[in-house]
Amino acid sequence: AWENPGSSGLIAAPAFRKFREVIIPTFEDLLNAKIGVTPFFTRFNRAEMSLDVFNGSKIWMIGLDKAEAAEGMNIDWAWVDEARLVPKFKEAWNSILRRLRGSGQSTPLDDRVPENVVGAWVTTTPDHPGSALHSFFEGKDRDPESKVYRMSMDDNLANLGESYIEGMKRTHSGGFYDRFILGRFAAISAGAFEFDYAVHVQQFEDLFLRENIRRFAYGVDFGWTNPSAVVAIGLDGDDRAFVADELYRSRLSESDLIAECELLQLKWGNGTFWCDASEPRTIMALRRAGLNARPNKTKRDGGIRELGGRFKDAGDGRRRLYISPSCVNLIDELQLYDADKKEHDHAVDALRYAMMGVKGHGEIEVLTGRRPR
Repeated sequence: AWENPGSSGLIAAPAFRKFREVIIPTFEDLLNAKIGVTPFFTRFNRAEMSLDVFNGSKIWMIGLDKAEAAEGMNIDWAWVDEARLVPKFKEAWNSILRRLRGSGQSTPLDDRVPENVVGAWVTTTPDHPGSALHSFFEGKDRDPESKVYRMSMDDNLANLGESYIEGMKRTHSGGFYDRFILGRFAAISAGAFEFDYAVHVQQFEDLFLRENIRRFAYGVDFGWTNPSAVVAIGLDGDDRAFVADELYRSRLSESDLIAECELLQLKWGNGTFWCDASEPRTIMALRRAGLNARPNKTKRDGGIRELGGRFKDAGDGRRRLYISPSCVNLIDELQLYDADKKEHDHAVDALRYAMMGVKGHGEIEVLTGRRPR
């Protein structure tokens, strides 16, 4: 955008909320200013999520919850962040490549670059061999025009610090080490749950008619340096659960957490907020705000067994727990979760609290007249 005045570009993330949680804060940190007042951008349109650049370029920002989100654009360049978390990456990536037609307005500053040259790149932690991401960039049938720049965690020493990197090396091994430390595509042994992305990740509208959802419940895992995690779960008349939404953010103040919980309840419907019992003061604050917040008092092992059972075939070819593709953090944790280690567990813990609350209490309010979304 800087080097090609008048260009039109696209920044895409696995879900729309990633702009608020990661990408925009990163921009503001790099520019040392709020994105709406920096001299590099003349306008930030929050409604359409676009940035007007000082040199006439325009940047669009989209979430790839739906693979076809980029359709209809004519762009000069595209950047996809955390590509491994994009639902249906192959379809989304092909959709973006189709839109790289050139805007016809770009005028490169460097005369060695021909006009109307277009391109796209991704930044991501690698996933497993055989994935769509791996097949495009490193598989035997890789795109001949693609190029991989691999960086290990050691290459990011200036930003991460030596003590952090050494801590990560001590706690990661095998495929985890290859992926997260060395930046390689690697297989990871099965986690604690029989979680299968192709089976358990489903669009809400594809799986549950909205009128079939009888009740909602919420799970809350408190954090600060580690992220606070909240999940919104709908249950149908057969007690099948669907994780419809998530909040996942570090350094979230108590007042901001309350506001986010209120927004989730307004969006999805009334229900009990089953919370990490280690924070009674925060639970009381949620209750003072009018939310039905209760501590989870169940055993961790029992909750893990309950979740594990819900991922299995219920005998009718269906599972008892499904997840929206927009819940990218929960999906990521479920693929990495190890019950013997206290890591990759913030959204999983929130899910565990909610499901154990639902199991032990039948009093969650039946929804009537929920607000349309």
